Amino acid sequence: MANHVHFTIEIMGLPDEDFNSEVKTEKRTIKDWNDNDMEITEYVELELQPFMADVDKEFDEDDYLVDSYDWYCSNVGAKWCHIEECQDNIITGYSAWRQPHELVMNIVDYLANKYDVCLTASMTYEDEFRNFMGKQYYDTVGPMMVDDKYQCVDGDYIETNGDELVEEFNERFPSIDTDAEDFDWWEEVQVNGETIYPNEVLDEIADDFWSRT
Repeated sequence: MANHVHFTIEIMGLPDEDFNSEVKTEKRTIKDWNDNDMEITEYVELELQPFMADVDKEFDEDDYLVDSYDWYCSNVGAKWCHIEECQDNIITGYSAWRQPHELVMNIVDYLANKYDVCLTASMTYEDEFRNFMGKQYYDTVGPMMVDDKYQCVDGDYIETNGDELVEEFNERFPSIDTDAEDFDWWEEVQVNGETIYPNEVLDEIADDFWSRT
């Protein structure tokens, strides 16, 4: 099973700062725990979203995306990706193995050209096991520069991973041997008369990383 990479995309510079109308939902019927029909509202698949309208795609006779794996990898950045919530100009969701870098590029391209405005964007992302986590910035260049169209360009980014977080933990608490066989991140430890839980400290170090971005 693929690792989930949780992400938050923020689009800045839209005229009304309202992105909700650009994200399509539909009502669907599913079964509840008692096998009864239940109607829910879900975001439609990315290939059907308005902000992917200008991306080349092909559907078969049953309206399924052709070569969906390759299409998602090339145009979204992951073999699958789901939106969980859209609130104003912020989108949250999760993808497989990798953050949806190409998705952000396509969203910014679409919106900049639709609203005739330069936009900026950012995406924070975190692998569920902290194999990597980071923040990527995006910008647009104006239509005079690229075939009379706005175009998204990727900007600076900052990234870290679990090993670097542990390294910072070891620097803070050199008396704790995190490589010891009996060490447990979830067990309390006494350090200079203070009780700490290493896993909570590690979370604090990760939070400190986000504050630096």
